[in-house]
Amino acid sequence: MTLQLVYVSRAAFAPHEHEALGIEPEVGRILLQSRQNNPHAGIVGALYYGDGHFFQCLEGEPEAVYTALERIRRDPRHEEITVLRERELEHPGFGEWSMKYVPAAGEVRALLQQFGQRRFDPFGFDDQQIEAMLDLLRSGRDTELEATPATSERTASTNTAPQGDRRRLLALTGWVAAAVAAGIAGTAGYLFLAGA
Repeated sequence: MTLQLVYVSRAAFAPHEHEALGIEPEVGRILLQSRQNNPHAGIVGALYYGDGHFFQCLEGEPEAVYTALERIRRDPRHEEITVLRERELEHPGFGEWSMKYVPAAGEVRALLQQFGQRRFDPFGFDDQQIEAMLDLLRSGRDTELEATPATSERTASTNTAPQGDRRRLLALTGWVAAAVAAGIAGTAGYLFLAGA
């Protein structure tokens, strides 16, 4: 059985003022940690950050998903963690993604306008809004890195991942590390898809 769990939280850190590369350093660190933890746990999913809020979908074996949620609850970068949805799936909805980075602020703003909202505040999302957000995350296009289909041959270790995946991970890691080191941030939204 695959469990889908969708939670939202508020960022417990103050956003930075700089927007040169556009990624909040703390969000970059979360991305790197997710890339390390999720494959080992067999978890796939998506993380969106915007307007000081996180919206995340985790999919995998129930025990692994609940363990990840408990780790997130202990993470001092999150406040007011609220589970919006838990349901069983036949197949993971994000199972085709290895790792993907999408600056999706424009698409999310358009979605919010459809629901009469001006800011990204997912705490009040109903089922229709949750599903619309998940559809947007599933269909998001990668602008920095090429999306890579997950394969049955792939192992949890990045050391044994296919060569293309290692190159993409190194490029992403270098980009995020540079953004974090420079203290570069932004208030725009960012989508991260992470999987096995």
